[in-house]
Amino acid sequence: MGIKIKFMSYLKEITGTSYVELQPSFDTIEKVMNELLRLYPKLKEEMFYEDGTMDFIYQLVLNNKHLSWPENKNLKIKNGDQLMIMVFMSGG
Repeated sequence: MGIKIKFMSYLKEITGTSYVELQPSFDTIEKVMNELLRLYPKLKEEMFYEDGTMDFIYQLVLNNKHLSWPENKNLKIKNGDQLMIMVFMSGG
């Protein structure tokens, strides 16, 4: 068992998968995100501005709790946790 990551919406197309599992050694949100950006470089281009801030349309949800980036980047994450990366969309 590890840390389960789910990619929602068109992030599945960018990563080529809807699900990945990371080893529990990635014990903070920041370490998990750094590993995801290493594995899927296009994710960085899609989700982050040049200054390192995350585009507001993306949501990180850990075990059904919405997180703020970068405020929660040092939040501990453990074996069996589930992180969803979601796209906030609106229409009109």
